[in-house]
Amino acid sequence: MVGAGGIAMFLIILLILRPWSRAFFSGASLPLFYIIGMRFRGNPPNLLIDAYIELVKSGIKIPMDHVECIYMKYKSKIRTPHDLAEMCQTIHENQTKEDSQQGNAV
Repeated sequence: MVGAGGIAMFLIILLILRPWSRAFFSGASLPLFYIIGMRFRGNPPNLLIDAYIELVKSGIKIPMDHVECIYMKYKSKIRTPHDLAEMCQTIHENQTKEDSQQGNAV
């Protein structure tokens, strides 16, 4: 019984706290429950968090839920965190251009 509890704690630390701490110490903090949600949704937290850290370090302000949505939409085209970060950056820049054009047209 104690061994099973130890294994469960080890898995929790490995699968949830490790990605969370990497994000936290990189300046891209996320709620712990968001990482648990990623696991339940079947999305790879390590890939998503690494891409999010890259975006934050680049100064690009995109919410993590947008990063995850972009991943889910273009899953077949994304192989690395850098691929996802580039995709997010491109989509973010295009959206910003469209918003500024609509603001000028009004």
